[in-house]
Amino acid sequence: MAIIADPKTGKTYKKEIPAERMGSLVGRKIGDEIDGVFFDLVGYKLVVTGGSSIDGFPMRSDLQTQGKKQILVSYKKGYRGKNGIRKRITVRGSIIGSDISQINLKIVQYGPTPLEEKKDDQQA
Repeated sequence: MAIIADPKTGKTYKKEIPAERMGSLVGRKIGDEIDGVFFDLVGYKLVVTGGSSIDGFPMRSDLQTQGKKQILVSYKKGYRGKNGIRKRITVRGSIIGSDISQINLKIVQYGPTPLEEKKDDQQA
């Protein structure tokens, strides 16, 4: 599943990705630009901003790996506890693998037709 964010309107759209197309996303990283034709959006350019795995672990942009890791985080990034306290959490790396269930995308370049006119999109 792909969640596509539209920065102009502030809306998000949910789009299902077939399994055969999902395989071609394996190996992409957070921050990579993807052509919109992959999601049936001709003329659009999208950038990967994150995602989550089948188990529900979020992707983290500063881990350059494909699997899960347990990292120690402080208050500033990834943990909202008291200041000075650190916690060990499990996160995924920034590389898309076969066990990613949701990919978050942001529109960078718009195509000729507005995203709202697409009939098969669902607003999330």
